[in-house]
Amino acid sequence: MTLHYSLTFSIGLLAASTQIQAHEFWIEPSDHYTDVNQTIDITLKVGETFRGSAQPYLPEETANFVLINQTKQSISGLLGDSRPAARAQVSAGLNQLIHQTTPFSIRFGDGDERWANYIALDGLEQQLNQHADLPKTVPVTERYVRCAKSLIQVGGTRVEDTLTGEMSFELVLNGSWSQLNTGNYQVTLFEQQTPLEDVLVKAFRHSDRQVVAEAYTDQDGQVNLNLPTADRYLLSGVVIRPDADPNYDWISHWPSLTIEVVN
Repeated sequence: MTLHYSLTFSIGLLAASTQIQAHEFWIEPSDHYTDVNQTIDITLKVGETFRGSAQPYLPEETANFVLINQTKQSISGLLGDSRPAARAQVSAGLNQLIHQTTPFSIRFGDGDERWANYIALDGLEQQLNQHADLPKTVPVTERYVRCAKSLIQVGGTRVEDTLTGEMSFELVLNGSWSQLNTGNYQVTLFEQQTPLEDVLVKAFRHSDRQVVAEAYTDQDGQVNLNLPTADRYLLSGVVIRPDADPNYDWISHWPSLTIEVVN
C-alpha cells in the first residue's frame, strides 16, 4: 500500500511539473480516420509546438474525459504510468474526443521571465489590459485548465463538428467534410455557448513544428486558418481571466483541437 501510494504520488508530481514547464496540451489519437468498431489508442500530450511527452491518466487531474458520437460515453483511462492514457472503440460518423483537466497552479516570482514570454507568445496583452486592478508583471500567481478536443472520422459519410458543451472553452471546426483536404478552414472559439472575441488561435503543423497560420478571433469568435499541406495539425489558443479564487491572480484556459488533413 505504501509503495503504491508513493508511486502514484511521484507520477502526479512529475506530471504536474511537466504541465508547468510545457506549453500546449493536446489529444493525440492513433488514427484520425478509421473503420467502424475499431479501437483507438488515446495519448494525452504536453509539450511545445506540437512535440511533447505522453502523460499518464490521473483521475484526480481529470475533470471530464468523454467520447461523443450519437451518444456520450465516459472514457476510463488506463491507470498508472501507462501509455496510451486510454483506449476507446469508435462508431460510424464523427467521433469527438474531449478531455478537460482540473486546475493546475503556478507562481511566477520576481525575476521570472517566463511570465512575460508567455504573455507575449500567446498574445494575451489585450486580455490582461481589460483588468486594470490585477498585476501584469511578476510576481504573479495563476491557475490553468487544459481543454482538449480531437476529431476522428469513421467511414466515408460527410460529417460536421459541433459544440459539445463538455468543456469551459471549446474550438469547433466549421463546415462539413468526409475527409479534410488542404485549404482554408474556419474555426470558432466558444466560452460555454458564447463565441469569444480577441483570442489568438495558432495552427501548428506536426511534421516540422511550424506555426503555419494564426489569427485573432473576430466578433463572432471565428478565425480563418490556411492548412497548406497533408499533415496532422494542432489548433490552440489561451483565454486568461481574473481568478475568482482569492489565492490566485489569474486563471487561464487552454482550448486545443487536433485534426488531420489528408490531401
